[in-house]
Amino acid sequence: MSKTRTVKCGIPQGSNLGPLLFLLYINDLPNCLTSSSASMFADDTNVSTNGKTNDELQERINVDLENIHQWLLANKLTLNKDKTEYMIIGSRQRISNLALTDPKIELGESVIKRVHKSKTLGVIIDEHLLWNHQIQNIVTKASKRIGMMRRIK
Repeated sequence: MSKTRTVKCGIPQGSNLGPLLFLLYINDLPNCLTSSSASMFADDTNVSTNGKTNDELQERINVDLENIHQWLLANKLTLNKDKTEYMIIGSRQRISNLALTDPKIELGESVIKRVHKSKTLGVIIDEHLLWNHQIQNIVTKASKRIGMMRRIK
């Protein structure tokens, strides 16, 4: 068993009350968004906006990311920048019609990296909203498990 320690601020990790208090603490995050919407589940937040050009997308999301940055500072929270990424979602034609250069998406002083697929709540989403990557992931997992079951026989 771990030694007992006094907590001077925050909530001890692993406490029963911690997750509920965290949810209450971050509940007002979407209120700082002006042209985007937030989807939140536990400590995972997805911010989405729309636009027809790179400039429009870049302007809208950067304004709201600056609002999020200020909200984080005011609430003494930090963001794991290694896990922060963005994806432009649309048809192949729409994405190819956008400018050839990626929009510059920033949070504070950090430039956020663009990805073409991302795993959200266990589901792999790609920029064209196709299921190929998700299906391949499930097939791979199932094949591994079937192989393990064969070895057990």
